[in-house]
Amino acid sequence: MMKKKKSDSEAFEALVSSFHEKKFDPVYLFYGEEDLLIDEAIESLIDHAVEESARSFNLDILYGNEVDARNVISYASSFPMMADRRVVVVREFDKLSNGDALLPYIERPSPSTVLVLISDKPDFRQKLFKTLKERARVVEFGQLYENAIPQWIARRVDKQGKKITPEACQMMLAHVGRSLREVQNEIDKLFIFVEGKPTIDEDDVNSVVGHSKQYNIFELQKFIGQKNLSRSVEILERMLGAGDSAVGVVVMLTKYFQKLWLLKELRTAGSSEFDLATKLHVPQFFLREYLAGTDNYSAAQLEDCFAALLEADEALKSSNGSEKLVMTLLLFRCLHSSKISLST
Repeated sequence: MMKKKKSDSEAFEALVSSFHEKKFDPVYLFYGEEDLLIDEAIESLIDHAVEESARSFNLDILYGNEVDARNVISYASSFPMMADRRVVVVREFDKLSNGDALLPYIERPSPSTVLVLISDKPDFRQKLFKTLKERARVVEFGQLYENAIPQWIARRVDKQGKKITPEACQMMLAHVGRSLREVQNEIDKLFIFVEGKPTIDEDDVNSVVGHSKQYNIFELQKFIGQKNLSRSVEILERMLGAGDSAVGVVVMLTKYFQKLWLLKELRTAGSSEFDLATKLHVPQFFLREYLAGTDNYSAAQLEDCFAALLEADEALKSSNGSEKLVMTLLLFRCLHSSKISLST
């Protein structure tokens, strides 16, 4: 068996490349701190190993605290139905009871099954993990070195269809840190923020995660969706004090309320959360916040918010009154549906 233990993004790319080529080992052991890469490696493996139409028969996701070794062997030893192979994923493998009972299977695995074991911190002094190291493909997903993170960010942004400046990559590292899952979350936010803009720069990063992760447009949207006036006003004042454009905030809030409006229509059709996130063009981890917003705003209230946003935009562009006053009145009107004028 081919063994691999690397802790950089190149190991991840090599692994995913083998899946694209439909080269699969019978048994894998994935472990390490970067759970984002582990999840994406599993997603890639499933995409290329089992046709979507056959997954209900040939894909099993198990949890070590819910099954024992005999269950795993039973699933892994089953023949695929109407397909070339089946995939069995065991998460929280460390919690599997009677793990040593897997040893005979690991030494003679089914050629038509891809078994993926996900461990938190494997102890390679134990017989089970020692055997896996000898007989399976072992891949460590360790935390990237700090100097590798900017390159990783640039590749991820490029893969999602945009460019990012080297300075913006460095700024993201400084503000977000080395957790790739957190970095990816911020990249997803940036794509929403810049929308049609082809290149992400320092100003964009600063607007989304710069002065504070607690005081940006996405946090403002979240508390507006919750109708939390005090937190919304606090975040707005911090944003304006840090130099955020009031007109830019109005633009982003208009897009936010447009998504709430669309989501109200889509929910009546009974779409799944995955379909809703896809149609709204938002990451799934954002969807619950949007769903909460649709629960808190009726169609009539959303219409009034659109009218308030239009008035605020006109007032800001005509320099009719202070930015802070116009924006604060906007929040009052959206969150309380009051008919207060924004042009005075």
